[in-house]
Amino acid sequence: MLKLKINLSTNEKKYLQEALSFTEAEKYIKKFNNKIFVIKYGGSALSNRYLANNFAKDLVLIKKLGINIVIVHGGGVQISETLKKRKINSKFINGLRVTDSQTIKIVKKVLIERINKKIVDLINNAGGKAISLPGYKKGLIEVTPLKKEMGFVGNPQKIKIKIIKNILKKNYIPIIASLGFKGKKIFNINADTVAGELASSLSATRFYFITNIKGVMDKNNKLIKEITPKKAKELIKKNIIKGGMIPKVETCLNAVKKSAKAAVILDGRNPKLLLKEIFTKRGVGTLIGKK
Repeated sequence: MLKLKINLSTNEKKYLQEALSFTEAEKYIKKFNNKIFVIKYGGSALSNRYLANNFAKDLVLIKKLGINIVIVHGGGVQISETLKKRKINSKFINGLRVTDSQTIKIVKKVLIERINKKIVDLINNAGGKAISLPGYKKGLIEVTPLKKEMGFVGNPQKIKIKIIKNILKKNYIPIIASLGFKGKKIFNINADTVAGELASSLSATRFYFITNIKGVMDKNNKLIKEITPKKAKELIKKNIIKGGMIPKVETCLNAVKKSAKAAVILDGRNPKLLLKEIFTKRGVGTLIGKK
């Protein structure tokens, strides 16, 4: 049993024990105590109720075990569905959604009222303390607008980290919607970019990138448990890391190159994936370290 004084209910202890060994976990609980973890959580992951509920339980436990968590989410699938219902065509340039004045209103509504609220409710219902934090509020994320043809789309220029740290001090989990501002206008931001920049700005001990594949695969389609930035770049050049995995890996590389200590690409289809990744030696995804 854990020797550390941690206030867990009987059900939480049972849930934790189903995922890992307390003896093994204790070392990692001490190692990561009071560290900051940034987690990129895709809006599409909410479509599976079982996995979404388990994810919320995991987050509540991780928080109780002494780790500070920051969640960043997007919602591309839900935004596209909503636009389609309203007979509005989705146009993309280099993988980014062109966002005009009509589309930004829908993006904002979907991200905040549908996705952000759901994540907050899931965590609160699981016994945690989550708080909604859209990126354009309180001057959190100021953007640099992209080319004019992209409309209301920007990249993070300035992030008020103090706002997030104050929320963490109050023992809340901030749930950040990938929106920003410039002047009085709201901008859509790629959620992967937001998460990576936050991981860098917060000097996160871990940046978890939750996706729908196992992680980085080698030429034999076997999971690579740990990889250096140099090796990752080589695999991109050799087209072993390809397609949609390239921007994910590059986001992780960029975060690690700056101030994040390490990034991990994880398969969100695995129940209790975060518990297994954080508190066991074997892990479940691909870790990208600094060297």
